Amino acid sequence: MKFLYYSICLLFVSSIAFGQEINVEETLANVKREVEKEHYDKALSLIEPLRAKYPQDEDIQTYTGRIYSWKKDYKTAIKVLSPLTDRVNPNPEALQAIINVYFWSENYEKCNLYCDKYLAIAPKDVEVLKIKASCLEKLNRDQEALELIEKASFADNSTQAFKGIRTLIGRKAKNAVSVSYLNISSSDPGQSPFHYGYAEYSHKFSKSAIVGRANIGNVSNETQMLFETDFYQTFSNKSYLYANAGVSTGETIFPVAKAGLEYYFKPYKKFEYSIGGRFMHFDTDDITLVTGQLSYNPGIYSFAYRPYYDTSNELFSHVVSIQRTNEEKERIIRLELQYGNVPYLYLYNNFTQPLKAYRIGIQYQHRFGDSFFVRPIFLYEDEEYIPGQYRNRFNVQLIVTKRF
Repeated sequence: MKFLYYSICLLFVSSIAFGQEINVEETLANVKREVEKEHYDKALSLIEPLRAKYPQDEDIQTYTGRIYSWKKDYKTAIKVLSPLTDRVNPNPEALQAIINVYFWSENYEKCNLYCDKYLAIAPKDVEVLKIKASCLEKLNRDQEALELIEKASFADNSTQAFKGIRTLIGRKAKNAVSVSYLNISSSDPGQSPFHYGYAEYSHKFSKSAIVGRANIGNVSNETQMLFETDFYQTFSNKSYLYANAGVSTGETIFPVAKAGLEYYFKPYKKFEYSIGGRFMHFDTDDITLVTGQLSYNPGIYSFAYRPYYDTSNELFSHVVSIQRTNEEKERIIRLELQYGNVPYLYLYNNFTQPLKAYRIGIQYQHRFGDSFFVRPIFLYEDEEYIPGQYRNRFNVQLIVTKRF
């Protein structure tokens, strides 16, 4: 009788143990489902009992650390993962997890150290090499980052994974030179084309930038020049100030003197906005423009609206633009729609009149290599040249830039 009793008890205990094994698998499946829904607290409430019951199961420990990192509880994630990564034979998956933790928490020094630990185990892992290169770039160790990229690209026979990092490093170039030519012609009826050009040099400082520009214009066989400078000052709250000043050698093609100021406020979520003005002094007249911009940037596309109001002549213009940007390739395509009285590029002369113009324009920027840019621009105007009479006007511009 006792034998039968003990046999039944043993069978009962075995059944419970077998049931518990199945329960572990079901629990982990439930944890993953909650993670997919981004219900991280619920996932942790399910996995923590397993972690306590099976402290030697490194897969459970590592996955728990990952959940804390996805929850952005980086301190707890490091506490969970460190015992698996700071020993003589670190767990490779735990190393991958803690690399992400330090990268996401912007502790690039620590992240770089753990990348080295992982790369000692798997030296050709492209993802970890990419993270290490990103850390070096963030730490302004750009030359080391470029050397790592070259080495990794040679081993992998590809540079695709590192293009974004190369772009970030390229953007740190402190100097750039640009040249531009603009041709403005008209038809039905036509007139002699206007020619404008400029050459400029820009230099970046840690929190500011300055641009010097020499402009030349030729209209009706008369040539004049305008010399101007732009200044940009960034602030700690991510806002910045733009200022412009210039003087010319004439009185008609360009203003005798000009100045501008615009403040770009700290971005609010996906919105950016600014307010400012431009002032132009001619020999017989002064022109003041009030302007600003509101833009929405949901992703690779940006949508912007900018008005211009000429307070002196009571002229108004509206500009709506749609731009698509490829950040990695620094490639831009932009469509602009304009309506109003303010001339294109605000190339005022003494003969400004309150006449209307409808404009549509497109521009494209392409980067060659790491530092050479070409930007063609075309804008068509249906221009009112005398009250009630319209003609075609074509603005064609090319800008070439080299940064170094």
